[in-house]
Formats: sequence, structure tokens, C-alpha cells
Amino acid sequence: MFELLFLLLPIAAVYGYYMGKSSAREKDQENKNKQNFTYLKGFDYLLNNKQEKAVDKFIAFLNAKDPTFDSSLALGNLFRQRGEVDKAISLHEKMSSTNELEESEKELSKLELAKDFISAGLLDRAEGILLELVEIPRQSKEAAKQLLAVYEKEQDYDKALDISSKYSEILDKSINKHVSQYYCELAKAKLMQSDTDEAISLLKKGISSYQNSLRARLELSDIYIKQNRNSEAYKLIKEVSMIEPNSGIVCLERLRKCFPNSADPNYRYALEDLVHRTNSAEVMVELVRTVSVVSGNEDAEALLLSFIKSKSNLKLFSELFELRSHNADAKANEQFLQIKSLLDAQISLNNRYTCPNCGFESRMLFWQCPSCRKWESLKPKIGLDGD
Repeated sequence: MFELLFLLLPIAAVYGYYMGKSSAREKDQENKNKQNFTYLKGFDYLLNNKQEKAVDKFIAFLNAKDPTFDSSLALGNLFRQRGEVDKAISLHEKMSSTNELEESEKELSKLELAKDFISAGLLDRAEGILLELVEIPRQSKEAAKQLLAVYEKEQDYDKALDISSKYSEILDKSINKHVSQYYCELAKAKLMQSDTDEAISLLKKGISSYQNSLRARLELSDIYIKQNRNSEAYKLIKEVSMIEPNSGIVCLERLRKCFPNSADPNYRYALEDLVHRTNSAEVMVELVRTVSVVSGNEDAEALLLSFIKSKSNLKLFSELFELRSHNADAKANEQFLQIKSLLDAQISLNNRYTCPNCGFESRMLFWQCPSCRKWESLKPKIGLDGD
């Protein structure tokens, strides 16, 4: 009996080892299944535009895993994106100071830490880290981009230009658009100091640094108009309409100043050209009013109806009721004016500009979107209730 038990001991040990491993495997598999469920649930929330819940699920997934460099970095980024900057800073500070990471991994941790500081408004601390990283070749490009973000927030455009120039070879060509804006910002400061000549010089640099700069051209045209250099201003306005088809509104307000006499035939030609280039409802209305002054309401209405056939827009309909309110039937005139009043009320409620990048809307034009911080991203709204 004892001999039999002795012989069975190795078998029992092997069986126990096997069952133990099997149980551990089952437990591991159960944990993996839970993690996978959490991960997939996060994607489900993301696909259904439930971003807050998605982030919660991804954070739970990353916390449940054995921490790796990549997962820790991702976790810190998620903290920052959801506004928990203090947690992001704490995590990235630990990562950047630990001896367990490679030097390149520490550098990436410092880069993310700098982004945390930017999000928290601690710009001086971000700048200190980035000035160190920008000297390391493998981190130079991203560090330079983040330095520009810091200097833009600080409105230190001289420093921004220095970084743009020093690292121009490694930065993307899209940086030229930023450089143009920096010159425009410096020109604005010079105008406030009544240094018009220096402002003109800076705006010309803005155009030469980015050939498609709308802002530099429009702001230079503003100066020329004030100096009665209307032909030079008009040349710049025309260039803007050639670069950006959706620029009718911003061009029109300056075009009026270039041609103070609305009966001037050259003004009509300029408006016709602007309509052709921009298809702007507001420019169409201005052209119709010019024709009305010179040729009468009948010709003006015929032109307006031709515009309405090709473009449905509240501004055009409002102008049609305005024209038709000038006839012999007083009662009809009153009705037309009432309809026009309703249309104008609706038009006045609408924002004029929108940022296609983030959806921000505004009644006034910003050269840098207040929401996503992109330069020259706001455009006039188009469509029935736009331009």
C-alpha cells in the first residue's frame, strides 16, 4: 500500500503542477479577456462619439496592464487630453527622471512633460525643457514646433522668428504660414507705435515669406488706402481674391474704400471681377445696388434674378424684396418690406465666419482661431444663410 502511494507521488506532483499551471492560465486568460473587453468597449464609445467614456475605458485598460514605456506615455497623454494635467505632469516627471529608461525614452518623456506644462500655462517651465531638447538632433524638430507654440502664447514673435529661422531646414514648409503671421503681428505693434514705414516693411516680409498670405496683403492694403494709394491697395485686394475664392466679404469692405464714388464705372468693373472670382452673395448685392444707382431698378432686378438662379441666398432674396418695395402699390411695398425685415433679422442672427478645422464660429474675423489656434483658418460661411 505504501509502495503504491510512493509510486503515485510523482504522478500527483505532476498532476498538481499541471492543474496549477492550467488554473493560472485560466486566470491569465480571464484577465486578458477583461482587458480586451475594456479595450473594445473604449473603441465602441469612441465610435459612438462618447469621448469621455472612451477615455475612461482606455485609462482603465492601460492601468490594468503591466506598465511599459509606451503604455505609460499614452496614459499621460490621455490625462492631459482630458484636462487632468496634474496627473500627466506627475507621471511624465517620474518617467523623465527614472534610471530604468533609455536616454531616448527619457527625452520623449521630457517632451511630453513640456506639452503638459504648455497645457497648464506654465510656459517658462516648458520653454526651459524645450530649449534643452531642441539641441538634441533626434528631438529638434518636435521641440522647435513646441517652442513656437510657447512663443505664440507669450506673443513673443521675435523669439518665434528666431526659432523659425534657426531650424527652418528641419521644420515643415507649413511653418512659412506661421512666419508670415509673426511678421503681421510685429507690423500691428509698429502701427500702434505710429511707425508706418516699419509696418509696411514687415508686411512685405510677411508676403515674401508665405506667398499665399491673405492677412499680410489685406493689412498692407489697409495702410495704402489710408495713404490714398488706392491703385496699389486694389492690386493687393485682387491678389487676395485670386488666392482665396471664399474671400468676397473681406475684399468688399476694402474695395468700397478704394472706389469712394459708387457711380464710378471702374468700381462696377471691379465688383464684376470680384463676383466672378468669389461668387460672394454680399458682393453680388453691392453690384446690384451699383447698377440700380447708374441704370435704375429694372436693370438691377434683372441682374439680381440672374444671380438668384445660380445661387440661393437670403441676402439676395432680401435685396429682391428691397427692389420690389419701390413701386406704385403702397400695400405691396409694405408687405415686401415686412418680408425683407424678417430675412434681415435671420441674417443678423448668423455668425459670418467659421473655422473648418474645429467648427468655431464668430461674427468677426480672427486671424488665429481662438479655439484650435490655427492661423488664417476662419473663412466666411457659405450657403443659404451665409455668403
